[in-house]
Amino acid sequence: MSHTSLPPRMSISHLWGNNSTYSHDQKMSLPMTTPSPSGSQYANIVSDEQLYIIQLVNGVVICGLLSLFGVASNIINIVVFAKQGFQDSMNISLMGLAVSDLFSLLTTIWLSICANPLFYNSELPFDPRDLTDLTGGMPHILFVKIATFITAFITFERCLCIAVPLKVKTIITPRRTKTIIISIYIAMAVLVIPYYFGNRLEWIFDFNKNATVLKTTYTAERGMFEAITFLTQGVFTTSFSFVFVICCTIVLIVKLNSKTKWRRATAAKSDRAAEGVGVKDQKVVKMVTFIAVIFIVCSVPPTLMFLYMVIDPSFRIDGVYGNLYFVIWCSSFLTETVNSSVNIFVYLKMSSKYRIVFMKTFLNKGEK
Repeated sequence: MSHTSLPPRMSISHLWGNNSTYSHDQKMSLPMTTPSPSGSQYANIVSDEQLYIIQLVNGVVICGLLSLFGVASNIINIVVFAKQGFQDSMNISLMGLAVSDLFSLLTTIWLSICANPLFYNSELPFDPRDLTDLTGGMPHILFVKIATFITAFITFERCLCIAVPLKVKTIITPRRTKTIIISIYIAMAVLVIPYYFGNRLEWIFDFNKNATVLKTTYTAERGMFEAITFLTQGVFTTSFSFVFVICCTIVLIVKLNSKTKWRRATAAKSDRAAEGVGVKDQKVVKMVTFIAVIFIVCSVPPTLMFLYMVIDPSFRIDGVYGNLYFVIWCSSFLTETVNSSVNIFVYLKMSSKYRIVFMKTFLNKGEK
């Protein structure tokens, strides 16, 4: 099977691989993408037929269905947090996380649709395979990074809760939390601007179809802009947030264990209230720790991929092992989808306040 017969490769994997830099004036006469090389080494790792099956099963079926569930679960999260109000800084942070997860999953659904041959083989005024990077891939990365930094902020806030329990509410106020969450959204959006300087959507007359179609066009500076985006969004933000969350999670686990042992050894209730972290705060710490652990586990594949791409510049979608590169990114794409979809189970299991509002709102009954 030739490469041209394969379904479109998901944007999150294709984004950093295409090194072509066609200018605005060249777009009418040159192809829009560089075909991947073929050869015995390339075919022996993952064949085109295997790649086709993996993309359909993982990209279209599994990620598509899981994303639909994730969209529903995050809408529920948003409703519950809104009903709880925003007087508590943790609610504000979790609301920001739910919104970013929701939009990352909406882009995943769009990418899954674009990878469906029933869709991209239909008569459309555009080729979905040509538009996925701009309309799905980069927006997906944007909201995943926003969720990543919000998770980092949440774990840091809980670290302060354990380190300075009597002062944390004056340090992390609801107003400051709103400012931080909004700043994360703005900062991450700014970091993707260079990518859109080198890639854009334009209506172009297609002589093969004898019609005007929507296509992705590239500027001469595309390579430079994508390199900037790769370093900022791919390497720096991914590595920093991953390491930061790990460090905060370790602190949370160690401190939580020490506080638990201290509580068991302390008999006087007044002493516990004066010196230790409150019972409600400890429950929140456990919930945040669980969310952080899920994030860490699900972030291992994409983080290692970005770091390896720095070490080995030839490991790209258009490299010798392009099919293998794409398959590994498929697993990373799946773990990101899981991470954005499963928080509702953590909230239901570990937050009585969330559970009460959920039961009353969606099941019309109080918690037993």
